[in-house]
Amino acid sequence: MMHRKSLIILCVIMAAFGCKPDPLEYARPDNLAGTIYTQLESLGTFNYYLQALDQSAYKEPLSKGGSWTIFAPEDDAFEQFMSDEGYANFEAIPAERLDDILKFSIVIDGWNTTTLTYFKNRFYEGQSFRRRTQYQEPYTEIDSDTLQHILDYNTTDYSGIYKIDPSLGRLKTVVYFLDSFIDNYGFETTDYDFMFPGETYNPGDMKVFDAHVTQQNVVAENGIIYALNKVLEPHKNLYENLSSPEYNDKYSTFKKLLERFSTIRSIGDVLNEETGETEEIFQLRFATGLENDYLPFNPADENYATNIDGTLAYAWGLLAPTNDALDAYLDGDSVLGRFYDSFDDMPLDVVGKFLSPYFFNNFYDICPSSFGQSYDTSIKLVDYKAGDVVDKKFCGNGFFVGVNTVYTNNSFGTIMGPLLLDPEYAVMLRAIQNLGIDTALESKAVRFSILGIKNDQFVNVADPNSATRMITIVPEVSENGFLSITMEVTGDPDDANNRTYANEDSSTYSADFAYMWTTIQDIVLNNIVDEDVDFAANNFYQARSGEYVYTFDGNSAAGGGDILLNRSSQVVSTTETDNGNFYEMSDIIERPLEFTYGALANEDNVTSFSSFIEVLETADALITIIGSDDKLINFLNLQKTFTLFAPNNAAVAQAIADGVIVEPSTVSGLDDLNQAIAKRDLLDFAKKHFLQQSLTTDGKSTGTFPSMYFGQVIDFAPVYDQFSVVNTTSSITLTNEASGESVTTNGSTNILSKRVVIHEINNYIK
Repeated sequence: MMHRKSLIILCVIMAAFGCKPDPLEYARPDNLAGTIYTQLESLGTFNYYLQALDQSAYKEPLSKGGSWTIFAPEDDAFEQFMSDEGYANFEAIPAERLDDILKFSIVIDGWNTTTLTYFKNRFYEGQSFRRRTQYQEPYTEIDSDTLQHILDYNTTDYSGIYKIDPSLGRLKTVVYFLDSFIDNYGFETTDYDFMFPGETYNPGDMKVFDAHVTQQNVVAENGIIYALNKVLEPHKNLYENLSSPEYNDKYSTFKKLLERFSTIRSIGDVLNEETGETEEIFQLRFATGLENDYLPFNPADENYATNIDGTLAYAWGLLAPTNDALDAYLDGDSVLGRFYDSFDDMPLDVVGKFLSPYFFNNFYDICPSSFGQSYDTSIKLVDYKAGDVVDKKFCGNGFFVGVNTVYTNNSFGTIMGPLLLDPEYAVMLRAIQNLGIDTALESKAVRFSILGIKNDQFVNVADPNSATRMITIVPEVSENGFLSITMEVTGDPDDANNRTYANEDSSTYSADFAYMWTTIQDIVLNNIVDEDVDFAANNFYQARSGEYVYTFDGNSAAGGGDILLNRSSQVVSTTETDNGNFYEMSDIIERPLEFTYGALANEDNVTSFSSFIEVLETADALITIIGSDDKLINFLNLQKTFTLFAPNNAAVAQAIADGVIVEPSTVSGLDDLNQAIAKRDLLDFAKKHFLQQSLTTDGKSTGTFPSMYFGQVIDFAPVYDQFSVVNTTSSITLTNEASGESVTTNGSTNILSKRVVIHEINNYIK
């Protein structure tokens, strides 16, 4: 054992000390490129850049290790920079400015001209043209006196000086252009020349902003070096650029309009590295999103905000009209100028729509290759052309172009214009926006008619989905155009529901909130017609609600509820727009107040339809509504609309005489089997008289439609009887396509009930 241990010890000693490697074999090769710092030294044309490195904290990491990409200005570039800026020598350049230049030239990780264009999880060329540098903007100060137009100035205690983080915690990016990126995104090299006046992009070039890369892919041990012919400083973002000194405040009005969507928010106590003290730091944040009263994107954010971080692959486009252009627009014969004396008077809904044509998803959307097809963030064509351009600059987060004109979109010139511009229609506007039909109403491919409902006209209006409830809307519109409402409900059988629903009350349940807006939206839809309305036609028009509006006497309109109450609403004024007329009305158009049973059973109609009511009752087709004398018909889905060709008493009597149905009063005396058969026949009889389409005698609505009756089922689907319709302004003729039997309306017509139009017939449908 002792000999074995000695042998093991001897082997360990020999392994450790007996076989030393040859130092020449493992020495650093003479032809290996040095680190970035030593490589810059050996190149001999970066002496000024090296002097800047010597004064910074980046000398050591660039000298020893890590992985970096460096966009380094050559000595000639520094000489030109000093001449342009009036510095007598390199030492005259302020240390802070040199530090900014240096940080803006350094990118983490080594990227060659191929991998520079890789995007996250997309390892192929041409996807990217930006990388984050080491530069982040220092804190600045802002005076509360300049904030009185911002979003929440009146609700927040603003006073004094604020220490602001203008970067929002983001690093500035450097922008470069390579053939693969240009080819991939389809813009032209002439677009580069447009964005950077005085510069030309040739195939094979590499550009960093407006600097030419004189040497590409210079390899070092710890990264890649690119030599530039210009000194680049951190670029302002799109928002900051609006107040650049060279513009002499000519974009101040546009900047102020953007700031109306901004707020000041504290991010807490933060260590200020410049002062070494902990201070409360704030950020100027912009409200962005998809709603009409938000900006499409934050012009102050260095990041490209998408569902994923698209910063490296994309950059925004922003047009900005000059103060002179904005003033001339408002003072001239413009739509907005007719409503507002100042941009400050406009509510946010209006400002948001007005600003929409100036925001673009990509910088190349406002380059020459896109002239004539520049679509803003809402995918609307903007009439932008080269002659409009007065300034241009590629900023840190996108391309800025100053223009000498104002672009308008469809919002104000179409039927949506009066709603957007007149705060008296704030409730109707918000309901339309909540429904998501505002974009459709801006289409010039369709004609519309809107019978406007003013805020104060939502008083004691029947709940469209109730037999008893009445609602009153109490709106409040703030100076910024924000709408808060309460809805007062009365007439509900459950007293607990007779209360006030508030849309900003923390105690309001989500179901209550949904009920409130659904009710308002249903009412509003009754005042929108997808065609031109002729008030002298004495005719019916179907509204978007599915219900009908009757127009007559040249200036009057009535809904089903108005007709029942023997009243109407008159046209006060008419606004002609690009896609229809907007009518100011003296009152709201009231939807039908009764369900089908109630309409048949009321005092005006019961003498004609008492027998058909008995058919429905005996067939067990009616559902009682608690707290109301009205009833529902159980085989109708009132999400849809129908026509009832209601057989009068004589027609029902004829059906009984023909043996189609039994006398309803005798059913209770039958045995169970015959009673079931009789009820089935009565139910089928009733269903045959309901058409799955609402029709009035408008002389226009024709076609073939199914009834509610089916006699067979094929592949689990009911095969409904089909009826062809001939429609005139006085009658409707219905023909069963299978039997050829016809029936024509006779007697009362166009009785408007909730979701069902009723016409009297004096013969039954076979």
